[in-house]
Amino acid sequence: MNTPLLEVGELKTYFPIKSGLLQRTNGYVKAVDGITFSLNEGDTLGLVGESGCGKSTTGRSILRLIEPTSGSIKYNGSEVTTMDKGTLRKLRKDMQIVFQDPYASLNPRIQIGSIIEEALSTHNIGQNAKERKEMVMDLLEKVGLNRTAYERYPHEFSGGQRQRIGIARAIAVNPKLIIADEPVSALDVSIQAQILNLFQDLQEQMGLTYIFIAHDLSVVKHISDKIGVMYLGRMVEFASKDDLFSNPSHPYTQALMSAVPVPDPTVKKERIILTGDVPNPSNPPSGCTFHTRCSSCMDICTKIAPRSIELSPGHVVSCHLYDPENMQKT
Repeated sequence: MNTPLLEVGELKTYFPIKSGLLQRTNGYVKAVDGITFSLNEGDTLGLVGESGCGKSTTGRSILRLIEPTSGSIKYNGSEVTTMDKGTLRKLRKDMQIVFQDPYASLNPRIQIGSIIEEALSTHNIGQNAKERKEMVMDLLEKVGLNRTAYERYPHEFSGGQRQRIGIARAIAVNPKLIIADEPVSALDVSIQAQILNLFQDLQEQMGLTYIFIAHDLSVVKHISDKIGVMYLGRMVEFASKDDLFSNPSHPYTQALMSAVPVPDPTVKKERIILTGDVPNPSNPPSGCTFHTRCSSCMDICTKIAPRSIELSPGHVVSCHLYDPENMQKT
């Protein structure tokens, strides 16, 4: 088997809670709490879950835009968490990000050409300014924009066009891995489809690998090969797209699936309504963090965190319902 392009093991990212005159740490927000997965070159991993579950923090921790607290991140076999600044700077050429908000991620005072060209200059791509300008022109055309966009400013473009500019900036350095942090959530539905198709076209042309973060399960289903379902900083289920949609196993995944609208009005689908609110990540519940909202909660769920169980090759779920040892006890 090929070595995965990206391997993440027991990744944790905690944010300290400080208070008082001396700003002493009296607790932590456990934004990411032990995430493990691997991703092969050319594949797309979709990360889904409700707001605050740690999806974006996971993506930024992998790039070390946010420093992880502990765990392992291996890119092409090299450990990212222990890299010095010089080595990490070179690695950034291979790992890029497309941000969620196309309005906030572009500097309004800088022309589009300069925004994209900055990436080329930073990594010493292109012999001179003239060559870099031509490369930027080609990139604009590659993402479906006119070459005249080079001398225009961000405010002259729509949200969808700005996101295309953000994508052009990300692919300018010819990366291998792109983390797309909810890149279509701020766009109209019709524009979302165009941007998703652009992502797929670029993946085919450039052999890109994606981590695609989203709320919308239908979006994730359209673009992903594997899907990870996150809840309160933890990965509760991980499977191929087909396995997850044909056999959602974790109660949280089942609840998410039941909320996806079906276009056929004759199809009746039972809706699973989750009670209560998402617990505070600075004080998560003991045992399984989902037990406070789970209709299948057992006594063991309130005391012991579930281990990862492989239901079938590549389909992993963290739930006591599927643990043979626990089911024998009950």
